[in-house]
Amino acid sequence: MPQLTSEQIRQQFLDFFREKGHEIVRSASLVPHDDPTLLFTNAGMNQFKDVFLGTGSRSYVRAADTQKCLRVSGKHNDLEEVGYDTYHHTFFEMLGNWSFGDYFKREAIQWAWELLVDRWGLEPDRLYATVHEGDDKLGLEADDEAAALWKSETGIIPEHVLYGNSKDNFWMMGDTGPCGPCSELHVDLRSDEERAQTPGRDLVNKDDPRVMEIWNLVFIQYNAQPDGSLKPLAAKHVDTGMGFERIVGVLQDTNGSTYDTDLFAPILQALADLSPRKEINGYDQIETTDEAEREKIRIAMRVVADHVRTCAFAIADGVIPGNVGQGYVIRRILRRAVRYGYQTLGMRTPFLYQLVAPLKDKMGGGFDELVRREDYIQRVIKAEEESFLETLGTGIQFFERIAPYVKASTSNEPFSSLKTDSQALDLLQKAYPEVEGREDLINQFAQVAAQKKIPGEVAFLLHDTYGFPVDLTQLMAREEGLGVDMKRYNECMQQQRDRARAAASFGVVHSDTDTWQTLSTGDEAFVGYDHAHVEKAVIRAVRTVALPDGEPTYEIVLDQTPFYAESGGQVGDTGRLYVGDEIVQVLDTQKDKGRFVHIVDRLPAVLDAPVMAAVDTARRQRIKKHHTATHLLHAALREALGSHVQQKGSLVAPDRLRFDFSHFERVSPEELQAVEQRVNEVIQRNIAKQEEPSIGFDEAVSRGAMALFGEKYGDTVRMITFDPDYSVELCGGIHVDATGEIGLLKFLSEGSVAAGVRRVEAVTGQDALAYIDREVGELERARGQFKTRGLPLDEEIASLLETRKTLEKELEALRLQTLESHLDALIQNAATVGTARLVTGRVPDADMNTLRDLGQKLSDRLGEGSVGVLGTIDPEGEKVYLVATVSPDLIKQGVQAGKLVGALAKQVGGGGGGRPNLATAGGKQPENLDAALAQAPAVVQAMLA
Repeated sequence: MPQLTSEQIRQQFLDFFREKGHEIVRSASLVPHDDPTLLFTNAGMNQFKDVFLGTGSRSYVRAADTQKCLRVSGKHNDLEEVGYDTYHHTFFEMLGNWSFGDYFKREAIQWAWELLVDRWGLEPDRLYATVHEGDDKLGLEADDEAAALWKSETGIIPEHVLYGNSKDNFWMMGDTGPCGPCSELHVDLRSDEERAQTPGRDLVNKDDPRVMEIWNLVFIQYNAQPDGSLKPLAAKHVDTGMGFERIVGVLQDTNGSTYDTDLFAPILQALADLSPRKEINGYDQIETTDEAEREKIRIAMRVVADHVRTCAFAIADGVIPGNVGQGYVIRRILRRAVRYGYQTLGMRTPFLYQLVAPLKDKMGGGFDELVRREDYIQRVIKAEEESFLETLGTGIQFFERIAPYVKASTSNEPFSSLKTDSQALDLLQKAYPEVEGREDLINQFAQVAAQKKIPGEVAFLLHDTYGFPVDLTQLMAREEGLGVDMKRYNECMQQQRDRARAAASFGVVHSDTDTWQTLSTGDEAFVGYDHAHVEKAVIRAVRTVALPDGEPTYEIVLDQTPFYAESGGQVGDTGRLYVGDEIVQVLDTQKDKGRFVHIVDRLPAVLDAPVMAAVDTARRQRIKKHHTATHLLHAALREALGSHVQQKGSLVAPDRLRFDFSHFERVSPEELQAVEQRVNEVIQRNIAKQEEPSIGFDEAVSRGAMALFGEKYGDTVRMITFDPDYSVELCGGIHVDATGEIGLLKFLSEGSVAAGVRRVEAVTGQDALAYIDREVGELERARGQFKTRGLPLDEEIASLLETRKTLEKELEALRLQTLESHLDALIQNAATVGTARLVTGRVPDADMNTLRDLGQKLSDRLGEGSVGVLGTIDPEGEKVYLVATVSPDLIKQGVQAGKLVGALAKQVGGGGGGRPNLATAGGKQPENLDAALAQAPAVVQAMLA
């Protein structure tokens, strides 16, 4: 029988259960949009959870599919094991078949055996079935029914039916809810000799990778109660799951290695082809006699192959690498793969995105999203790779500079070598910015290093400055036999969050004394969707609140109000309250625990007088325009850039709008212009608003409403539509009645606010016209500066810039000529130190690069038997730079530029080094430059002695 491909195995599974009357359903998304308890889909049953809970139903009672799964967090987390063995994965497929109140144990067991043995030809004597042994705590007897069915309905060897405990053979959805015993099928892949020596039954569920579980049949027949008891379910269900990668490995005879299957072969070969290391010709073609190095390379290749699958499928399902939630998990995994590629496989440019094509070629037939979104997936991954590669090398160098001191440390180690390693100490100073003095710095580092742990401060710096997720630092430490001080790392992270929160916090501070004074009771209503003023309102409550600066603010709650409270990015209304004969200014409107709170300039003298509430309608109209324009803009961005665009934040103010959205790269000027034109086309169509104030959430989504990711919605929602084929969103804000009221939209800016998040700012209506007037006026004034040649303005400016560039080059040449003349004067004052000719001196107005170039010129002019030391102070007078040069003959006599400049740098409070013939240093004590230069003869003399 010819070996089956993975595509054939997947299709044969689905065809088999189609024959058995099952509906073949599509894999659910990796992102479980309707299940807040899950970060990612991690099992085939996730999409049927509502059926098992009794809150949903399907039009079929039998189903089968292959489900995309990720297990990278919580109790199902295989991330740390990936690569180190040949069978763990973060992304995998789960083949499954289900019965919803239809067939039960008999058919599930019969069909499992039929497929594995009769169709796929597995040897019966290699198969073992486990059933539940019973559990006194749960009040359950052994599942003898399943055991008997295995023996009567299949050809299994009776002694191969084993009983297992609740950990392995009882499944629960949660602490409460549907649950039941399960029956696992295991296969023994060992040789006949090994099987004769040790029976397979002794290795079932003993973590032997060659005696492994391949299929789990769950019989859901109980409902777990809060008190721990079990009640029988009225309808019994079947939920099975078979690891696709595992069964492919079994059928392709890879001795338990899933990475040796055809699922991974194209990716691994493409990876080998991309690697610049000549000894890597393939996963099984690594030309080295060093077995440890060969395995290190294979581990890296397995990690990359697994992780590119995870990243590609997650991105195809809408996840963008970021700093929170699902995005952060994918960023961690992607950067983990890049680090392995960089350190072990020799990659120095983006490579991971180039593996998407072979992945698509292999799996696109089963998952067409890889085909449809191939270009998008590649661009997202490449952008993330480029971003991380900017800091990866520097971060690794930092880690590799510090780790040896941790490895070599003991509780009594004086760190004598660290005391003289100025580069390592400078790096540590970045991790401990508050520690002054090198002795204190070394002591603080040593306290943790002696425990063979990378200090939490170092891990935090790698995260904060170099973009290393902490689990990547932990992985690198693990490879060196070290740990990470996670307690201190978490403290550093919390301190950063506290600082950010403190910096961002402003406004009202409520104390225990900021209590409401209740004046009347009853309902409180917002009527602002339909009205901009209310004739007769009643004050429900007032209070005075202390602000951080000590000034009070005043707040009023009404029984009914037209004032919109800040929410969903739209700012709060302002206006007036007419209370009896008084006029009270409303400065802002906010929500506080569901109440609409009017922040006013003062409390009225008479609190029980009738109130007329009037919104500033001119200001509100400007806000309306910007809010509706935000909806139109969102739709246009999705049209132009792709459906991955999702709102990540917004500000709707009277004078502008700001819109943050998910996107992986800069929006080009051409794309921005196209979006602006599209929005203005829709504005000119004058599309009327369709408002449905109370519609079921599910119905709204089914009609195409945009539900913002991460937002919480009730059972009923408010839906705003401007053309059902263009913009349909769930929104609680205030909008224009028709798009024509907006008049015009004009972009102000586009930029990045976070990795994977872009921001645009725009203005509408009169604010847009005012912006255009300012731009045109500025253009006219600029044009007025060019009255001679009559060229187009852009050509005039280009000519002016070219002239300026030429003059700058001439000026720089003159400056260098002056500095070189200064060298001549220094050379004339050369001193003799032993057998050396020594030139020292200050150089005015030079940066480090210029100083280094002058040092090389000085060395060229002096020739043999020479030493040069030059110094300069930066224009701000805060830093000092040094360069030293030594001729080749003096290097042989013991004079080295690196050691010389390092010794002199101590005089200016710094450090440095470099090659024996030319080296540079810097310091923070420019006032000591002359003293450092004066010390040069003594240092040279000592080196010559």
